[in-house]
Amino acid sequence: MNQSSYRVSDFRQTNGPSFRMVLDVGNWDYSVAVNTPGQSGNPSDPHYRDLAESWRDGTYFPLAYSREAVEEIAERRILLVPA
Repeated sequence: MNQSSYRVSDFRQTNGPSFRMVLDVGNWDYSVAVNTPGQSGNPSDPHYRDLAESWRDGTYFPLAYSREAVEEIAERRILLVPA
């Protein structure tokens, strides 16, 4: 889960995972994940940095799979329409 490397001289962490997920193949909707720093690549979006503390603390968000589970936790929908 948190495999990383460190410098022997001062134990400073030098690398580690930025994305982690725990999958429940018996019930995909029970899967969880975390991504640092957040879920958006847009700096003005509220989800740009919102997962940094969760990543640091080792806590996760639901990784919904079924349509019902996704719709239950979705806060917005973005519709992309061809020009």
